[in-house]
Amino acid sequence: MHKEVITEKIKFSIVSSKDLVLSLDRLTRFKYPEIKYYRVFSELLCKYLISPKLSKKEILQLDTDVLKSIVEKIWNESVSFYSPDVKPDFGFNKTLRQEIENTYILNEDISNLVDIDININGVLPLVKKFNTIALNLKRLLLAQNDYSALTALRERYNLCFPVEKILLCEGVTEEILMPKFASIAGYNFDKYGVKLVSAGGKNQVEKLYCELKDELKTPIFILLDADAAQTASRIHSVLRDKDRIYLIHHGEFEDIFSLNLIKRTINNSYKNICECRISDFKYDAPMTKILTEFFRINNLGDYQKADFAKKVFENTKTQKDLTQEIVDIVYQIKNL
Repeated sequence: MHKEVITEKIKFSIVSSKDLVLSLDRLTRFKYPEIKYYRVFSELLCKYLISPKLSKKEILQLDTDVLKSIVEKIWNESVSFYSPDVKPDFGFNKTLRQEIENTYILNEDISNLVDIDININGVLPLVKKFNTIALNLKRLLLAQNDYSALTALRERYNLCFPVEKILLCEGVTEEILMPKFASIAGYNFDKYGVKLVSAGGKNQVEKLYCELKDELKTPIFILLDADAAQTASRIHSVLRDKDRIYLIHHGEFEDIFSLNLIKRTINNSYKNICECRISDFKYDAPMTKILTEFFRINNLGDYQKADFAKKVFENTKTQKDLTQEIVDIVYQIKNL
């Protein structure tokens, strides 16, 4: 049974400046609006609404317009407490809402949910007090006085948002290195709005793609290792016309690294322990297996994909460090 709540009669405590910034951060991340909006609103009401006291279940049962009006009251009065001279610019809100509409597939209820008049401008002075500012908040700071051309701001300051396309990959190595490889190849992901999403393993790619294609209007580029042919075949059966799948020609992502880059990475990272040659890696075996054995023989500890990818990142300097297949992959993402 829904609990009737009259917004004018609610009692609440002022939201902390930290929670206002955290809430704005979460509301503007790359995540489906229904998930992030209900999460943020529920946490604010559970923590700061004094009367009536509502459980998370009761909050989810509230009429959408009632929920929004309560959040607007608590949010805007809290912002006025910290930033009394900063008036809301709901034109900014409208522009950001339009970006959400352009990015996500929304039903009527979710479209209504994101149409909320909270004072974003008043939170931005609080954001500036933090030493580390997430990219989604940095772009709000830059856009607040010029939100008519968000794409131009993204390209000028490498802000990633608005997101234009998704790169869906298997794991952490691609997540660390593909942005660097692409930048070296002349295509900066943040500048052109490419959002990289790691599935956390080959077996999760299919499931995640099926979720994303039903949530996003943006095209999706799926990068898979050679041994994921069956996964690629299943995805092909539900693939949208705007999306693309790329199977690495031979082996895993590590198998298309430049051998010169691998040699330089190891020699620079472990120069006090060992020195390697290209011939150390010219074997008919997966590169991860070759590196695992090389680390073992040379007492370098366990080979860890993520750690090694970070070292490769640091040692990638010019396009000569990229193999032709990496360049081809970047080209196809660029032209998606």
